[in-house]
Amino acid sequence: MLTLIQYEMKKTAFMKILCFSALLIAQAFVLLGGATDNYVVLGLGAGLLIFFSFLIFFILGLSSMASLSKDLNTTQGYMLFMLPKHSACFLLAKIIESLISTFLAGVLVFLLFSFNVVYFSLDMEFYQDAFELFWNLLMSGKGFGELSLYVIRFLSTAAAFWIFLSTMAILCVTIQASLFKGKALALVVSLVAFLFLFLYLFSALPELAYKISWKYSDQVFYAMIVILSIGFFALSSYLLEKKRNF
Repeated sequence: MLTLIQYEMKKTAFMKILCFSALLIAQAFVLLGGATDNYVVLGLGAGLLIFFSFLIFFILGLSSMASLSKDLNTTQGYMLFMLPKHSACFLLAKIIESLISTFLAGVLVFLLFSFNVVYFSLDMEFYQDAFELFWNLLMSGKGFGELSLYVIRFLSTAAAFWIFLSTMAILCVTIQASLFKGKALALVVSLVAFLFLFLYLFSALPELAYKISWKYSDQVFYAMIVILSIGFFALSSYLLEKKRNF
């Protein structure tokens, strides 16, 4: 599994370099504008930094979808059909690689924005509230234990949503490659199907969870997210394994 994850990281290394370079260029504009008191350059850099930050999360989040599509629709995925491993291993490696890359990108973006806030001495209410929350957790008597629990809950929730989206995207690509390989605009159709499915589920699931149990609607909602993620992953693995046996 570790070898597969490393292989996926190598395949997407160039894309990560481009993303990292875009952030550094935007940050350079911010620093240049601040050093020269050029507010046009500063505003341009800040706008680019915000835009690239969101774009990078989107790109890295769907990297598993793009990588799998390339494997299934080009000769790049030849090893996918030859190695004596179950298809679930390949899919899991893609999801883990995407999750790790997205987490590291999130850390980098957080550090960049925090640096800019401190460097330019910005008075931002969001950071004040975050600092007060952090301080209250430390001084609450339970200290780092409660803070650690809060961080773990936040990261677990974010990871659950990310895995849900990744497994949904992988299922759309797998269906496209299994049933509509070689068809014109098939990948575009699978991407559109993913977006519609995403919008539908995220509007329908909370309402369904509330109907099942209004008192424990959050717990029911997260349980459905986990169950659907497992179902998407299992169905994708089955379709891909069947495709390998053609």
